[in-house]
Amino acid sequence: MSNLKNSTQKEMNKNKTTPTFDSQKESQNVDFTGYTHQDTTNSVNEEIGREDMVDKGSVKKIEKPLKVFGGFCIAVFIAAMIFSYKPAVNKSSEAKEALKNKVSTSLSAGTILLNKDENVGQQDYTINHKSENKESKIWVWDYAAEDGDYVQVLVNGTPVSEAFMIKHKPKEIIVPATGDIQIKGIKDGGGGITYAVRYELNGTNYFNSAPEGEYNTYTLVKE
Repeated sequence: MSNLKNSTQKEMNKNKTTPTFDSQKESQNVDFTGYTHQDTTNSVNEEIGREDMVDKGSVKKIEKPLKVFGGFCIAVFIAAMIFSYKPAVNKSSEAKEALKNKVSTSLSAGTILLNKDENVGQQDYTINHKSENKESKIWVWDYAAEDGDYVQVLVNGTPVSEAFMIKHKPKEIIVPATGDIQIKGIKDGGGGITYAVRYELNGTNYFNSAPEGEYNTYTLVKE
């Protein structure tokens, strides 16, 4: 009787452990299924990321030539504006008087009187002044066409500047307040070398011309 009871108890214990084993196995299957789902999600996200990178790369490839073309158009526009720009010729009564007399105290340095070079003749000048300064400024510019004329400034026959192309924008040079200041024609860009010079000492502009190899003399004398 005792043996039968023990046998029955063992059988009952065996039956109790079997469901537990099946439950653990089922749990393991669920975990495994969850892991597989996570892998699938990561793969999809990675694929989407790669597609986004490809799309962004394609956009950049398209944008780059457009930016280059836009920059080129802007550069062409600016160049066209620069080369098409023509400074205004002064047509006032003072300008007409300056062309006639070749001298002006009312016009500023850099004033343009003509669209193209015209031979106005050569002339030397004596400039009397009362300045106590030992040096003074002069400004030299092309009052007609900016066509590649070159001049050089000398003091008593000695160069104090390199030969330079005269432009509409005045070039400033320091010279002695007394002595002979010469402006020598170096290269004719076409139509004659026409230039203007303004002396700080007397606030006067002189409109002159100097053929290649020749010069005009401005004698500065302190009174």
